[in-house]
Amino acid sequence: MSWPTFQQLKYLVAIADTGSFGAAAEEEFVSQPALSAQIKELERKLGVMLLERSARGAMLTAHGVEVVERARVVMRDMHDLIETTKHDGKQLRGHIALGVIPTLAPYVLPDVVRAFTAAHSDAELHIRELQTTHLLESLRYGDIDFGLLALPIGTDEFVTAPIRIDNFLLAMPENHSLAKGKTPVKLEVLRNERVILLEDGHCLRDQVSNVCQLAFSEPSEIQATSMATLAQMVAAGLGVTLLPECAEKVEAGPGRGIVTRKFAGQSPSRTIGLVWRKSSPFSDAFDELCSTLSKK
Repeated sequence: MSWPTFQQLKYLVAIADTGSFGAAAEEEFVSQPALSAQIKELERKLGVMLLERSARGAMLTAHGVEVVERARVVMRDMHDLIETTKHDGKQLRGHIALGVIPTLAPYVLPDVVRAFTAAHSDAELHIRELQTTHLLESLRYGDIDFGLLALPIGTDEFVTAPIRIDNFLLAMPENHSLAKGKTPVKLEVLRNERVILLEDGHCLRDQVSNVCQLAFSEPSEIQATSMATLAQMVAAGLGVTLLPECAEKVEAGPGRGIVTRKFAGQSPSRTIGLVWRKSSPFSDAFDELCSTLSKK
């Protein structure tokens, strides 16, 4: 049997990602005829048609979809094989990619970067901001080495480790009736409030929605695209929100027009943690990083 080459599989994945032979050839730094010839050879070796060609581009066949899915796994495993050369025990070196969700990036990421660079001075940390679904997909296929996100993630496919609990605070405009108080408020106060959420795709939206359900509160239809926008909408008097404690200094600091109150009793919260592949050669280093961060 004639086996497909790694390069052929890589070209196929590039076509699947870009949608055309031309764009894939440009991404892979190869001529379009050369790339096309390799795909034809791959189809010959496998005995199936992988792509439907048209003037508009290329579309995967049913066989193509399956082969691309398996090719991504092969590429991920090859990535991990190469990555084994980038560490000496727990000391990492070379290019290391970290994914982080937007609701943590401005607030917790600096601590992670400082701890990582202090432990791995020879490593070059590259950071990508991704929503949870895309972060896990990037991790699955080896585009990133580990991630910083909110736990749990709803699957046991990866290794996860908590680093801190992030309590939610009630955030309101300065002229709100509850703004002058200092004592913690009950969760039930949400029933009489317009609670603003982030837009779909942010895990924080789902977490806050769950808290609203516990308080029998119906969230507002108003949505924000980012934590910064959410804070500005609250300051403008459009409603209140549940602000993660990690974001308080940045989004509700002096002069921002926002007042925060803690919740009484067991405060609603989220767990912040790291995630990485079970097959990662860097597992020991990531474990050590979690241990360092959890002590902060």
